[in-house]
Amino acid sequence: MKQFISLAIALAVSFFSLPTHAADSFPSKPVRIIVPYSAGGPVDIITRGLSARLNDVWKVATIVDNRPGANEIIGATELSHATPDGYTLLMATDSAFSQNQYLYKKLSYDPDAMVPITRLALANLVLFVPSDFPASNMREFIAYVRANPQRINYGSAGIGNITHLSMAYVEKTYGLKMTHVPYKGLAPVIQDMLASQVQVAFGVPSAVEPFLRSGKLKALGISGAQRAKLLPTVPTFTESGYPDIESNLNMGLFAPRGTSAEVVNAIAGSVRKILMEPAFRKTYIDDVAFEVAASTPEEFTAFIAKDKPRQKVRIEMSGAKFD
Repeated sequence: MKQFISLAIALAVSFFSLPTHAADSFPSKPVRIIVPYSAGGPVDIITRGLSARLNDVWKVATIVDNRPGANEIIGATELSHATPDGYTLLMATDSAFSQNQYLYKKLSYDPDAMVPITRLALANLVLFVPSDFPASNMREFIAYVRANPQRINYGSAGIGNITHLSMAYVEKTYGLKMTHVPYKGLAPVIQDMLASQVQVAFGVPSAVEPFLRSGKLKALGISGAQRAKLLPTVPTFTESGYPDIESNLNMGLFAPRGTSAEVVNAIAGSVRKILMEPAFRKTYIDDVAFEVAASTPEEFTAFIAKDKPRQKVRIEMSGAKFD
C-alpha cells in the first residue's frame, strides 16, 4: 500500500511539473515567426531585428517566414493551423487582431483564437505624396483633391489595412473622391509612387523618411499628439487643423490557441527584455519613430478588448466592408 501511495504521489508531482519543465526548456528547436507582409516593410524589419536577438538569447534559430497578402489573413490563417507549442508565432497588427472581423463577412481564422503574447510597439502614420504634388500641406491637399475628383490614386498596404481605412475615413469625412490601389505591403506602394502610379498614401515614418530626406517624396501631416522625432518638420494633423484624423499601427506577437500560459509567458519575458535593451530600442523603436509598448500577455489582452469596439466604430464610419 505504501509503495502504491508513493508511486501515485510521484506520478502526480511529475504530471503537474510538466508545463513548468516545458517552459523552462523552451525553446529546444527552431522557432518560426510568421510576418504577414512582404520583406522590407516596417513589420518585417522589426521582426528580423527581434529574430536576430532571439537567436542570441535562445541559442536556437528563429526563422522569419513572410506570408503577405489579404490584409494579414494569409498569415493569421497559417498561425491557426500551427501546433500550439510556441514554435510558430505571428507578428500581427490591428488588421489581424482587431479589424478584420468587422471588415469581412467570413474569415479563414478566428481572431479570438490568437493568443496575445506582447504588444511590441505602435507607430503613428504619415500622409505622403510625390515631391511634385501640387499641395504642400493638408489644407491644400484636401482642396486640390476636391477640385479633381477621381483623378487621384491612393495606395495602401492592402484592402482593409490601416493605411486603407485611414484614407477611406479622410475621403468620407472631407468629401473626397479618389481611387484605391491596394498592394501587399508598403514598400511596393512607395515604388509605384516614385513611378507616378499612385499620388498619395499613409505609411509608417521609418519607411518613408529616406525618400523624404532625398526629396523624392514629401510629407503633409502625421497622426499623434506630438511631432515625431524622426520627422520634426512634419506637423501633426491636429496642428494642421484636422484633429479627427487618427491613424496609428499597433504591432503584437501571437501564438495559436492552446499554447500553454507558461510558454506564452516565457516568450513574452524574452521579447520584453529585448525591447528594453538600449541598442535594440534605439535602432528599432526610437530611430524609426515607434513608441515602445512591451506589454505583458494580460496587458495586451486588455488592450485588444478595448481596441476592438473602437475599430468597429472606425470601420463603420469609413464605410469599408468586404466579402
